[in-house]
Order: sequence, then C-alpha cells, then structure tokens
Amino acid sequence: MNKQKKSKMEWFIIIGLILRFGSVWLLAHWNLSRQPPHHKGPGSVGYEEPTPPSDLINK
Repeated sequence: MNKQKKSKMEWFIIIGLILRFGSVWLLAHWNLSRQPPHHKGPGSVGYEEPTPPSDLINK
C-alpha cells in the first residue's frame, strides 16, 4: 500500500473544515448558554424565583 503525503490543497481543505465545524460548534454552545433556562422549574438547581411587578405589590 502506497502512502502518499497530503498535498497543500488537501491540508487547506482539512484545516478549513475543522475550523468551520469548530466555530459553528462554539457559536451554538455559546448561544445556548445565554438562553434562559426554560426547562428549570421550582426546586431545580439554578432556578430563580420570578418577582411580581412592583405596581402589584404597592396596591
């Protein structure tokens, strides 16, 4: 079996694909980390109790 060295074009394609998929993965996870925790309810770790508007409290 002959093992040929990869040409520069093959390396550019490989590195380009790695960078593209890596950046998409990082951007997707960064975006998800900034979303509010809709799946969390009372009793869950990190759940923040909603506060009623101040105009309802002062009546």
